[in-house]
Amino acid sequence: MAAALAADVVVAGAGPAGATLAILLGRAGLRADLYDARRFPRDKPCGEGIMPAGVAVLDRLGLRAAVGGRPLVAVRYHGFGLTAESGFARAGAVALAQRRLRLDEALLAEARITPGVRVFEEAPVEGVEIANGRASGLRVGGEVRRGALVVGADGLESPVRRALGLDGGARRLARAGVRMHFKLATAGLLSDRLEIFVGRGYELYAAPLPEGELLVAALADQKALAGGARAALERWVAEQPFLRAALEGATPLTAPAGRARVSRQARAGFAPGAVLLGDAARSSDPLTAGGLAQALVTAERLAAAVPRYLAEGDAVIARFDRDRRRLFRAHDWLTHALVFVVGRPRLARATLHGMRAFPAIMQRLVAVAAGLAIQPPASVAASSRPALPMSSATDQNATLPQRVRSP
Repeated sequence: MAAALAADVVVAGAGPAGATLAILLGRAGLRADLYDARRFPRDKPCGEGIMPAGVAVLDRLGLRAAVGGRPLVAVRYHGFGLTAESGFARAGAVALAQRRLRLDEALLAEARITPGVRVFEEAPVEGVEIANGRASGLRVGGEVRRGALVVGADGLESPVRRALGLDGGARRLARAGVRMHFKLATAGLLSDRLEIFVGRGYELYAAPLPEGELLVAALADQKALAGGARAALERWVAEQPFLRAALEGATPLTAPAGRARVSRQARAGFAPGAVLLGDAARSSDPLTAGGLAQALVTAERLAAAVPRYLAEGDAVIARFDRDRRRLFRAHDWLTHALVFVVGRPRLARATLHGMRAFPAIMQRLVAVAAGLAIQPPASVAASSRPALPMSSATDQNATLPQRVRSP
């Protein structure tokens, strides 16, 4: 089996986590090869809300304008005849609602033009090459693509995580997610809030997108969707007067799409020579809408750690993984608590009463969900290592079949 020219980092998965990491590594003078099984643009079921911590990463990348999106300044909960609302507790802090297609497109376009980054689409990762007890590359298209660090940013069902033996145990409670997009007949009904609707056995999210579109996403136990996702969505929307009114006369733009499992935790987030990133490492229940922001924040932090890893070895990624777990401890606690609450209607109603009565407490909880306590890492230091040979723009953007055919 032939071995391709080594890179500093080989990354499985070109979604927000993988693409952000590759961009930052390339800007730091390192070489990153980015592989994805699909050709972009590709759609993916997603809540499509980027909480303020993630928006701040896009700002630091200089890509917020390219991503676009509709700014959201508050979160509003509806349920059992009650509403409770809070802003993000920091001046200028906003979330963004944007189609996942657009976010992926903007990040991958930047990766393609970043010196040192090569993007390979239609390149499914088949496994991880292990040499002397450590990961040394990715198996892609019958070749070993070697790198000093292997990164699995390949999603909830990560083949890299599985190949490294890092799969965690299955959770007893299986929650599923489903989403649809609508073109609103009256776009002004939902303005600049992320609307969350709590019902008996489900939660609905309404995120106002650009151009008068609305994302509606639902979370529930898998058995609640057994009669069909579309029927379940229609039934739950009918139970929420505010959302029912907003969708009056709306045109469906996409069919229901979702995931049968929305959370998973790796047994560990790293192995010798390898590290997991984004949903491959940790995917908490999306009830608090933090997934995209966490992917962007951890990609930025890993990029800051890679030059030290190249100089010092595995202790650096072990420390990164410990810091990541600590960083999201409060968010994980909040998510577990809310999943417990929303599954118990009387407790959920009492909680909404409490949030209305004590707005300062609600604001603190919303700040945790928004990631406002997460501080940016030290900037990625420019590498002092000699520049690596650069590939041509054509080679950087080649699909795997094109690359294999290249001389």
